[in-house]
Amino acid sequence: MDMYDLRGKTAVVTGAARGLGLAFAEALASAGCNIAVVDILPKPLDALYELQSKYDIIVKYYQGDITSQTQVQEIVSQVVRDFERIDININAAGVVTDQAFLTTSPENIQRTFAVNVNGSFFVAQACANAMVNRYKSEHGNVPTKNATTGTIVFIASIATHIVSSAQQISCYTASKAAVKGMVKPVAMELSRYGIRVNSLSPGYTMTDMMRDLQNRQPDLVKQFEGETLFGRIGLPQELQGAILWLCSDRASGWYTGQDLLLDGGASSWKHPVISN
Repeated sequence: MDMYDLRGKTAVVTGAARGLGLAFAEALASAGCNIAVVDILPKPLDALYELQSKYDIIVKYYQGDITSQTQVQEIVSQVVRDFERIDININAAGVVTDQAFLTTSPENIQRTFAVNVNGSFFVAQACANAMVNRYKSEHGNVPTKNATTGTIVFIASIATHIVSSAQQISCYTASKAAVKGMVKPVAMELSRYGIRVNSLSPGYTMTDMMRDLQNRQPDLVKQFEGETLFGRIGLPQELQGAILWLCSDRASGWYTGQDLLLDGGASSWKHPVISN
C-alpha cells in the first residue's frame, strides 16, 4: 500500500486560493485527498478547481475571515456536512508587512496577529473538535494507542530560526513564533485522540508575495538568494513533499510536536557581511 495514499480523506487548507497554500492543496490532491479551502479572497485561482478533474477528487471553496471565530466555526461545520469528515488541517493563511520595530504601527500588530495567530488557532481548534467528535463516535472517550484520527500542520517560518538583515519584520516574526509555540502543547493535548500536530517552517519561497517583492525590491530578493546555500529562492513544489510527508500517517505517524525547517540551508551558515 502506498504510504502517501490519502484517498477518502478530507483536508481543510487555509490561504489556498493561491500561493503556497495552493501548492500544499495540490500536493494533497495528488495523493487523492479531497480539499476544502478557506480563504478571504472572493474566488480562488482557476488552478484550484483544476485539481478536481486532474486528480479525481472533490474541491470546495469557502470564502471567509479566519480572524472571526464565529465564521470559522460555521465554515468548518459546513465542511463536515459537505465532506462528512476532516482528517487534515493545514494553516497556510498569513500576512507580513515590512516595518521597522521602532515605528511598527498598532494596526500592523493587530492585523498580523489576528490573521497569523488567532486565525490559525481558530481554524485548528474547530478542525480538531471535528476530529475529536469523529474519534469519540468510533472509540468512545477512551484513549486508543493505535488511533490515527488526523493531523494538523501550522505554517511557521524561517524567520523564527534566523533573522535576515534584509527585512524588518519583527511583528511577523513574533507572530510566527507564537504559531510555532502552539505546536507542542496542542500536540500533547490532542495526542490522546490520535491527532498529530506539527509545524512547517519554509524558507524563502517564490510565492505571489515573493514575485511582488521581486518587482518592487529586486535587491531584497537577491539578498534572499545569496543567503541560501543553493543561491536561489525555493519553489513552492519543493515544499510539497514535506507537507505530504507531514500529513501521511503511514509516513510520519511517529512524528508530532515538532517544527520541520525547510530553508535551502539558509540557517546553516554565517551569511556574508552586508554593507549598509
